[in-house]
Amino acid sequence: MEMLGSFLLNFVMGFVNLIIFPYHLFKWLTLETLKEKMSAFTLAGQSHEFFFMIVALVLIIIVIGFYKRSFLRSTVYGLEMFNGKLGQWAAWFAILMMLQQVMIIGIGQIFRGNEVIFAPLGIVLFNEELQWLSGQLKFYNAILIAVASAYTFIEGGHVRVDLIYSALKRRAQLWLDLFGTLFFFIPSTVLLWWFAWPIAMNSMFKQKPMNIWSSSAKWRDFKWESSGTAEFSWVWAFKTMIVVFAGLMFIVAISFLLRNILALLEKDDEMASHYSFAKKGAGAIKIRKDRAEEIADITEQSAGHGV
Repeated sequence: MEMLGSFLLNFVMGFVNLIIFPYHLFKWLTLETLKEKMSAFTLAGQSHEFFFMIVALVLIIIVIGFYKRSFLRSTVYGLEMFNGKLGQWAAWFAILMMLQQVMIIGIGQIFRGNEVIFAPLGIVLFNEELQWLSGQLKFYNAILIAVASAYTFIEGGHVRVDLIYSALKRRAQLWLDLFGTLFFFIPSTVLLWWFAWPIAMNSMFKQKPMNIWSSSAKWRDFKWESSGTAEFSWVWAFKTMIVVFAGLMFIVAISFLLRNILALLEKDDEMASHYSFAKKGAGAIKIRKDRAEEIADITEQSAGHGV
C-alpha cells in the first residue's frame, strides 16, 4: 500500500510540476552559482519528478485529443516532422563519411601523407593526423544512427519479425501497435534514457559519480572525457549520443502511440501506420472523407445564406 500511495502521489505531482514548470525554471535560473545550476541539471534528467511530468504532458495531450481531433492530428504531425527533419539532416553525414574516407585514402595512399593541414595566409585553422580523421568517421556513424533512427521508424524502415500482424484486420493491427508501443516501445526508451543519462553526465562533467539510483549530485567542473589516443577521442560525445537516441526514440514512440489512438478514434482504416517523407507525404494524417464532405456541405449552405 505504501508503494501504491507513493506512486499515486508522484503521479498527481507530475501534473502539478507541469503546471508550475515556469516557476521551477525561474528558480533554476536564479541559482547563484554555476555549480548549483549544473548539479540541479544533472540530477533532474533522471529524476522521477521529470518522468512523471512527461507522463502528465502525454496524458493531457491524449485527453485533449479525445475532444479535439484537430489538436491530436497537429500534435502527431508536429512530432513526426520534428524527427523527420532531424533525420534528413543527419542523413547528410553518410555523404560526409564517404567524402572524408576518400580524402583519407587519397592523402594516405596516393600522396603518402600522414596529416591534413589547412592554413590560409599562414594561419593554421586545422591540423589533424589521418588516424584522428579516421576515428572521426565513427562519430559521424554514431550521429547517423542516433539522430536518424527515429526518422527511419516514421518511414516504417525498421526490420520487423511478422508472425501474425499481416494476417490481422486493420483495426486489430492498430490495437496491436497501440499495446506494443505502450508496453514495449515506450518503456524500452525510458529505460535506455535512465541508464544512459548518468553515463553521459559522468563523461562530460567532473562531479560525484552518478548512477541510476543517485539522489544527489556534486558538480565541480567540465571534464569532456577523451580516450587519450591519437584517434578521434571525444568519448563524451559518443556517450551523449546514446541520450540523444533515447530521447528521439521516445518522441517517435509517443507520436506513433498518438497516431494509432487517432486512427482508432476516427475509425479510419485507410490511415497508414507510418508517414512517408520519400513518397511526398504518403501516410499523412488527413480529415476523413465523410467528415470532409460534411464540412463542404456546411460551407456551401453558409455561402447560400450569404454568411
